[in-house]
Amino acid sequence: MSLPYGLISLEDAQLQRRRHLLDFYGQAAQWSALLALLSYQLRFLVPSLLSKLRPSPKKHRKEHVSPIVSSFEDQPLPARQDQISPWARFHWFLDQHVSWGAQKSSWGTWRVILIAVTWTFWLSVLAVKDTGDDYLHLTKRFGIIAASQLPLHYMLALKSSWSPITYLTRLTHEELNPYHRALGRIILIFLSLHASFYLNFFIQKSLLAKRIRDPDVILGLLAITTFLTLGTTALAWVRQKNYFLFFLIHVTASVLILPILYFHVSHLRTYIIESAIIYLILIVQRNTSVQTIPNAKLTRLSRNLLSITIPLTPSLSNSKTFHPGQHIYLSLPSQTRLRLNPFTMANLPQKDTHIRLILRALNGTTRLLATTIPSASPSNPPSKPTTIPLNIEGPYGSATHFPKLATYDRILLVAGGVGATFTLPIYRHLIEQQEGIHTQNRTVKFVWAVKSIEDAAWAFPYLDARDMDGVELYVSSSSSRDSSSSRTTPSPNARVKEDEDEGMELQEREGLLMGHDDGVISGDSSPSPSPSSSQKSSSLPPNLTTYPHRPNLKATVTRLFATHPEDPHPPTKIAVLVCGPAGMGAALRREVGVWVRGGREVWWHNEEFGW
Repeated sequence: MSLPYGLISLEDAQLQRRRHLLDFYGQAAQWSALLALLSYQLRFLVPSLLSKLRPSPKKHRKEHVSPIVSSFEDQPLPARQDQISPWARFHWFLDQHVSWGAQKSSWGTWRVILIAVTWTFWLSVLAVKDTGDDYLHLTKRFGIIAASQLPLHYMLALKSSWSPITYLTRLTHEELNPYHRALGRIILIFLSLHASFYLNFFIQKSLLAKRIRDPDVILGLLAITTFLTLGTTALAWVRQKNYFLFFLIHVTASVLILPILYFHVSHLRTYIIESAIIYLILIVQRNTSVQTIPNAKLTRLSRNLLSITIPLTPSLSNSKTFHPGQHIYLSLPSQTRLRLNPFTMANLPQKDTHIRLILRALNGTTRLLATTIPSASPSNPPSKPTTIPLNIEGPYGSATHFPKLATYDRILLVAGGVGATFTLPIYRHLIEQQEGIHTQNRTVKFVWAVKSIEDAAWAFPYLDARDMDGVELYVSSSSSRDSSSSRTTPSPNARVKEDEDEGMELQEREGLLMGHDDGVISGDSSPSPSPSSSQKSSSLPPNLTTYPHRPNLKATVTRLFATHPEDPHPPTKIAVLVCGPAGMGAALRREVGVWVRGGREVWWHNEEFGW
């Protein structure tokens, strides 16, 4: 046995003290999580107090009016670029994804990694504190501290505003899910150490053959096997390969692990009961939020593009509040109660009196839906609506915690393929808020890249002539280029690369963007041609101009931040939102990051489903 720990004999009083320390540090590990969440409130409390104590800045009425505010209000003088706090740049760095390996697998953002490392260090301190040279004390401490984190782990999985963590942090399930996964890995590490140290003890004492037949050891080995299965199937490549398998194993193992640990040892039961209560709340919440819609309309728009229209009944309208950019979960009552895939609502339900979903038929739920209607072909045009029953759950999404976008001077919305189901409702909402305001300054821009015009046709009925002014539609397929009369061409130094299919309906199987290893045009700084320089396709709405190439994100971002020397009050509040393939989001963030590092402050959101 390596120093400083050894196998020592303890008297009854020492055993009681060890038991007391084990319980104390287990509770300390659990309560320290609550203390950390309460401390997080300082992020909201301190700015609020400072804003009340700080004298109001001198107001100034801008000479040009931002077209995205419904009623004009005086705005404070903009801050100079060299006065932008380094804290904003640090926050931008924290939200940068960390990739590794040839496949560019993501470890998460720097924020998640730093918090996970800090939390692992703190739990490690609690694991070794006051253990002395007692090897078994250290072994047991790893186990009880791991168990103390289970209630928090289950709570991070809650999708509802019922979650106290959502209430304390203002983070939604999508934003908390990376922390759920990180904490799961930490628990797995501590439990693996606990099991390994115990097996080493049995081998050292020649007890393995005897103890391996005892119920507590059998349950302990079953528990660590279950956790290892959970951890392995939760890896990104497994989720992307077979999401249904991951989901089924995850749900089943999450239920089975609780009775296994409950009967493993008695002093873990408090944490197991807490976890079971949280899990029951999760089940009750998800099932009580489900509504069955008997008359949803399913339509095939093209070979692998589906549309679902759900009527907004009085009961549905009265029981739910919808925000632009939110998503819901679907299931077929006759097939399964498992609601696996999130689908973004592509319209404004209250205004349109229905919910519209646009689905890319890939795997799972979407493939099952596609089998219920005839295939589209030249001899079989887009199908007539088929009436089907659906279970819907939600809405969910981080859109409920977005800042007031109507107060921003410039907003850029970027979408790839069916990612427009997220950006289009936000764009419509902003345009509706600007009604009655007339200006030459277009401050809301919607850039949409699709492979064919047919992929975008579903959105045209939701856009009128006024809305088209801010839309830039880029069509990348060769057939669409041939049918378009536009004379613009892609950048000569651009290269084509397909984006990775992440197995989610949000992602596209084919690349929507062209360029370097990110799949976009980002190296060429020449701006995309203006709408006036392109001729319009007769198959499109009259005020919409298409571009027969992929968007140049660098030029788009440059125009977003551009200011004129004669303008004494340049825009200071800029928001960028993107939804599409992973390469698109990474490339756009890289281009925006150049300006952030230069001192410009940006509110950024990348809508992606990775759980």
